[in-house]
Amino acid sequence: MSVSRTLAASVICATAAMGAAGCSDEGSSDQPFEGQSADQVAAKAVTATRNAASLRMAGKVSAEGQPLTVDFHVDTQKNCKGRMSMERGSADVIHAGQATYIKGDEEFWGNAAKGSAGRQKEVRALSGRWVKVPVGDARTTGLCDKQGFLADMDSDKSERKGMTKGDVTTVNGRKAIALKKKKGGESITMYVATEGKPYILKLDQSGGENPGTVVFSDYEKPVKAAPPPAGQVIDATKGDKAAS
Repeated sequence: MSVSRTLAASVICATAAMGAAGCSDEGSSDQPFEGQSADQVAAKAVTATRNAASLRMAGKVSAEGQPLTVDFHVDTQKNCKGRMSMERGSADVIHAGQATYIKGDEEFWGNAAKGSAGRQKEVRALSGRWVKVPVGDARTTGLCDKQGFLADMDSDKSERKGMTKGDVTTVNGRKAIALKKKKGGESITMYVATEGKPYILKLDQSGGENPGTVVFSDYEKPVKAAPPPAGQVIDATKGDKAAS
């Protein structure tokens, strides 16, 4: 289950590298955000994204050198619904109320139990079933915490310099300006909406330790997260066995 924690850490690495990043570039008059430098645009984008009541994050990142596909819809109340897929296994995740539920396939649970002898029977029992995870379990910390997750985007003030404005393009049909930064062998691009609120629409990172692309969408849309039917849940908070 360390992969759940790694998920949040991996995407955070991609976003934290941006920080509320900026530069001394003032931009040209034919670009959006005329008269505003890239650092000002990026700072506004981080603020708008953090202030959004909800959003969807979807893309591919690198977790401990392994590819990881994520798709999560989260809000400020920690309501969350999504899916993650790895080379070995995949799992659906729901956070509703004060509980987190995970439904993984056999490969997912097998990988989580790696190194634990004699747990194959347990792995088979968990496969395809919802498992209620204890509140505060380190294995899911940060996974559905939108505010905590996005706070990392503004945690490293040293990353506020060195960006430049790029071309205007489209992301999922919305106009966006690219803010770019290169540092060593790492290249990072933040795409910021040019119409409406300056939400971050996409983060793209190549090179470095955590390459990947994350697309942000569905801003302000309600997260439809509800606990699974009780009869389909194995309550790990009580040590229950599979419900019948």
